[in-house]
Amino acid sequence: MRVGIYGGTFNPPHWGHLTAAAAAFRALDLDELLVLPAAVPPHKSLPEGSASVENRLEMARLAVGYLGLKDQAKVLDLEARRQGKSYTSDTL
Repeated sequence: MRVGIYGGTFNPPHWGHLTAAAAAFRALDLDELLVLPAAVPPHKSLPEGSASVENRLEMARLAVGYLGLKDQAKVLDLEARRQGKSYTSDTL
């Protein structure tokens, strides 16, 4: 099984995220795409007034629905539940 992992702040999710996700899904012949919004990104500060991680998770879930991948694309809250900064190496 070929699984892709797509992390980011998704603040907010936008067409660029969706275009990149769909292109990677097809180009890499993935069976599943896991989208992981970061609670606290390690490389930048979230601007004041940014959506909460819970809101960004929900927006990501709604956005992923536009990919047309049905059950092949899922938004996970693994990084949202973690304390501190979100590092991909810890998630993996």
